[in-house]
Amino acid sequence: MADIGQLLILLVVLVGAGAVVAGPLLRPAGEAADPSRTGDDFASLALRHRIAVESLRDVGADRRAGSLDAEAYMVARAEAEERAARTLAAMEAARGEAGGEPREAAQRPGDSRRVAGAVGVMLLALIVIGSLLPTPLTLANATVVNTQLAAQESAEQARQGAIRQLEKKVVAKPEASGLVQLASLYLQGGTAGDFQHAANLLLLAIRLDPKAPDAYRLLITAYIQTGDYKDATAATDAYARIAPSSTDVPFFRGLIAYQGTGDRAAAIRWFDAFLKAAPDDARAVMVRSLRAEAAGQLPGGSTGSPAPSPGS
Repeated sequence: MADIGQLLILLVVLVGAGAVVAGPLLRPAGEAADPSRTGDDFASLALRHRIAVESLRDVGADRRAGSLDAEAYMVARAEAEERAARTLAAMEAARGEAGGEPREAAQRPGDSRRVAGAVGVMLLALIVIGSLLPTPLTLANATVVNTQLAAQESAEQARQGAIRQLEKKVVAKPEASGLVQLASLYLQGGTAGDFQHAANLLLLAIRLDPKAPDAYRLLITAYIQTGDYKDATAATDAYARIAPSSTDVPFFRGLIAYQGTGDRAAAIRWFDAFLKAAPDDARAVMVRSLRAEAAGQLPGGSTGSPAPSPGS
């Protein structure tokens, strides 16, 4: 079923369309429009109103997609509703100037009421039908899907563009920092090929700077994400040698023990060590949940569950 927001948006669209259609019907046949108001003027106003309504619909879609928080959504919605109301009022004003008051309205009130009633019934029927449509066919759902696809495509194009630019830089001047940035972009791709390419770049970065903590963190992440816990263990050992006090070390060791080897007792020890060293870390909530699973306090606890990112 459509929610209230969808019905309101659909109502705005249909009221605008119904007004355009019903206007000529309500005007007596012999009454002509003011020649000073051309069809192009009214078409321009109708187009502006349609754009305003599309904007209102997109605000709702952005909220459902999660790209707007509650406060931003309320501000954007208020602005969009104001624009839609303003453009609709301009259309009505233009129609009034063009057609004037119906001269025969008092003589034939029944005809006008019948036409208005028919338009109202049609609008109500369309609203009800829209509310009963399956989710993939509803107006808002299509907008959400299109918005999400467009956002994903735009993000992927931006990632590929950034990769090309960084590749040119690191080829001209290889530096550990540039290789780490490039590897981070590849990790965002999420495919096995992306993870493998990122790991190769990070190994090169570590050769250039054997004490680069970011390179180790991303390398261990790449290994865990692909299920290569043997290399993840070796990389964590190497990382521990250059940064023995880093909270990343117990974090990664806990993940490897829990998800890689299935040693829950060791995982609990490492998770406890992490929480003791960094109770306010952004990853602490996730670690507490994983520890509870490892201890059998929560459902789940499968050793084959997806590996969380170190930045989660």
